[in-house]
Order: sequence, then structure tokens, then C-alpha cells
Amino acid sequence: MVTEWASQPRVVKAFFIACVAFEVLALLATAVGAGTFMRNAMLVFGGFWPATLMGAPEAYPGQAVAMFATSAVLHGGPLHLFMNMIGLLWLGPRIVDRVSAAGFWPLAGLSAIGAGLVFTLLANERTPMIGASGVLFGFLGALGAWEVADRISRKQELRSLWEPALVFLALNVALALLSGGTIAWTAHLGGFLAGVLCGLLTWKPPYRSGV
Repeated sequence: MVTEWASQPRVVKAFFIACVAFEVLALLATAVGAGTFMRNAMLVFGGFWPATLMGAPEAYPGQAVAMFATSAVLHGGPLHLFMNMIGLLWLGPRIVDRVSAAGFWPLAGLSAIGAGLVFTLLANERTPMIGASGVLFGFLGALGAWEVADRISRKQELRSLWEPALVFLALNVALALLSGGTIAWTAHLGGFLAGVLCGLLTWKPPYRSGV
């Protein structure tokens, strides 16, 4: 798994830095005794609030749109951030390799939108959702769709894909059950479905060497 910082595309580094910057700000506030205030403020102004999308009053004009982006760069603590950033450094370069840097942000944005919409429709939550995992699941969905389409176009078997897919699904179900509801699995599902759709719409026949 390649996660070296020096080899990361600029767009991946930009996303990474944005996520880390907000967490560092929260940790600095904690160091001076204002951690609770800072995290609450981040949730109020940057979290994804389903009620706001359904017409509840906004904390500021345009929040119903902006929160799709702001919620993706906020995290609930260092461990939450660490896990998502490892995933970003692993998946990000693969996305850029496939759709270039120009395609990275549209895919990330559409994945965040899918995560937020499905979270709103299925979660029935009053609490906000934060974290980059909806985007990361979108990346996974796109990569999976491209891989399946590649294999079909090459007339290769798909059986070898089922085992890791089932293991991945089982792990996510287990984590959702063990988390006691703290993991927004509906956001993961929405991001994944959006990623699959984007992957299918952007797929191109794989390169074949003439040598």
C-alpha cells in the first residue's frame, strides 16, 4: 500500500492538509481549555445537518449547500482523522491516475453529495455527520466499478473480486454494529453508490499495448 507523502498528487495533499488543519485547530483549542467550544462550533457551522437540508433554519446563508463540503474535512478526533487520512493517501493517487487531477474534485464532490443525501434519507438522525469517509467510499465505489468494467471488457473472470468485496462488506457491517451507531454507515453507502455511478459513467476501455 503506497502512502508516501512525496509521491502524493497535489490534489490529494490539498485535501489531506485541509482535514489536518481543522483537527490541529481543535487540538490547539483543547490545549488552552477551549476544546469543547471549538468542536461544538465546528459541528454547528461545518457539520452535515440533515434537518438543514430538509428546510430547518441555517446557521448562516448557504449552509445547506456548503455543509456537503465542510463536513468532509472535519473529524471527531485524532483517531478518526488518522484512519481516514490513511485511506485518502492510499486511494487518492489511484483516483488521480485514472481520471487525472481535474477529475479528482468532481468525484470527491459527487461522493460527498451522495453520502449526505443517503444519510438524510435513511439515517433519521438529529445529530450531524462529519468525516471524509463518505468521499473515500465514493473512491472505493469508482475504483470497483472501473475494475469490474475493465475485466468484462477483457473477458476476464470476476470471481476473484467477490472474496475481497464480501470481506469488505462484512467488516463494515461489523464496525457499524460495534460502534453503537457512531459510524454513519448510511453516509458510507451513499458515497459508495455515488462512486459506482461516477465510475460507470467515466469508464473508458483499458489501454492495450500493441507490443
